[in-house]
Amino acid sequence: MSFSVRYIFSTLMFLILLTQQVCASNIFPLEPPDTSSPRATFSSFIHYTDKLYEAATAAEGDLFLQREFLQRAERCFDFSKVPPTIVNDVSIESVLRLREVLDRIELPDMADVPDKHEVKKQKILLWRIPHTEITIGRCPDGPRMGSYLFTPETVRRLEEYYGEVDHLPYRADKGENYTGFYEQYIYSSGWMIPDGFLKNLPDWMLEGYEGQALWQWIALVVLMVLGGLNMWGFWLWHRTLKGRSCKWSWRLERLLFPLYAMMVCIVIEYIADDQINITGDVLSFVTMMMELVFAIYAGTAILIGGDVVMRGILHTSKIKEEALDADVIKLGCRLVSFGLVFVLFYNVGSYFGIPVTAIFASAGIAGMAIALAARETLANFFGGVSIFMDRPFRAGDYIVLDNGDRGEVKAVGMRSTKIQTRDDIMITIPNSVITNGKVVNQSRPHPHFRVRIKLGVAYGSDVDRVEEILMELAHGNSYAISKPEPRVRFRRFGDSALEFELLCWAARPHDRGKLIHTLSRDIYKRFNAEGIVMPFPQQDVYLHKVED
Repeated sequence: MSFSVRYIFSTLMFLILLTQQVCASNIFPLEPPDTSSPRATFSSFIHYTDKLYEAATAAEGDLFLQREFLQRAERCFDFSKVPPTIVNDVSIESVLRLREVLDRIELPDMADVPDKHEVKKQKILLWRIPHTEITIGRCPDGPRMGSYLFTPETVRRLEEYYGEVDHLPYRADKGENYTGFYEQYIYSSGWMIPDGFLKNLPDWMLEGYEGQALWQWIALVVLMVLGGLNMWGFWLWHRTLKGRSCKWSWRLERLLFPLYAMMVCIVIEYIADDQINITGDVLSFVTMMMELVFAIYAGTAILIGGDVVMRGILHTSKIKEEALDADVIKLGCRLVSFGLVFVLFYNVGSYFGIPVTAIFASAGIAGMAIALAARETLANFFGGVSIFMDRPFRAGDYIVLDNGDRGEVKAVGMRSTKIQTRDDIMITIPNSVITNGKVVNQSRPHPHFRVRIKLGVAYGSDVDRVEEILMELAHGNSYAISKPEPRVRFRRFGDSALEFELLCWAARPHDRGKLIHTLSRDIYKRFNAEGIVMPFPQQDVYLHKVED
């Protein structure tokens, strides 16, 4: 046969042809093959593969017609059990293999094959070609429900059937010049490998082993080794690139390796399929392996991309790592990343023919059990969400809890809150505890904190001078602020003293203790210097002798 079969089925050529006019074609492009009965399906397959052979061997072959006839023949098969990732290659090989098998065995008379009237009358669901295990069955569900197609079991075993008859000659009615083109298809190459190169190879390189020529095995091994070395070399270079100090916040260079690895997988799959022309189970293995590696690196790229976006936002917005805003941004980016990875692998599982719906349904039941076991953790998580929504406090605020714990909020996470007390002790409190209790925020709505100092002076003291001294000391204290103004209040006449109260404000809750200490010390010294007596409570007890 004087043509290259690989070019006939080349996707590239097909796409080019689609841009041209197809007026020369006399086939209806939307007309499906008749699959209303085993006879109709069997007859359609024979008819369209005959037309395919005629179009391929014509002096001026119409490649558009060849592709149309091939697609019509493919429509006679049930490929529902074939993973979508390899269905295109399996469909072509199935058409060519089945035709090779049928060309070497005796076929039944068409009158003996059930037509749609017999199917309806006898309710035939399955018909088998006599003396073979090749069957045509009624499709029970799916978009082609009711059609009679070559069954998925037949598709799966076609390579086995072909191996059992490939040594047999073609039937006499095919003619002396009939050769078929399955082996020419599987042993041919793509446009990157010239035909002259294959013709110059020794005969032993063209020998077939497990459905592939020896040169194809060698080319596949070389391709995989070169692809692996290429990825390894790029990874070494990428590792040195990541180790360099970068002045920009968006570390996009971290995405280079996974994206490059994805590209290498695409190139390897394309060369193995369209250029070396690997076929059969070997192609299925290589294709699914490359698709799986591609999916893994795609998931890695999504996770790294989410981390890059997260860190870029934090750096650009200058948000502290310990702030709740940072935790929320991290949580949001990670949830989006994991959601995209979930969608990716859900589609990958469907693409490989894995029943992902059933798997995730089972995972959902297991997830409910895990959620019940981790209800405290979930309560803390939703407590963190509540803190983020209500904002009762933030990092840097001084808060007082129900149990009396008081300190500065150092970090607000999605699970817990960290407080540093005045004793420099770090306390970690679950968010569920904080959200269910009373929290006093001493830093809100204003950052300053009011201090009350109660004192008493002896009866007879100059109350105006006392007030003047207290105001003077409050204004002169470095820890007290001038707005709001300090105040002095004469509260009441006590049992042993005139009771006053000095009210002033510390700039921060942190300074409360220092302000009380310095003011109390200064008041005591100044009153002593001014001769103002600060009496302490005392009680005189008189004992009277009672006469008998």
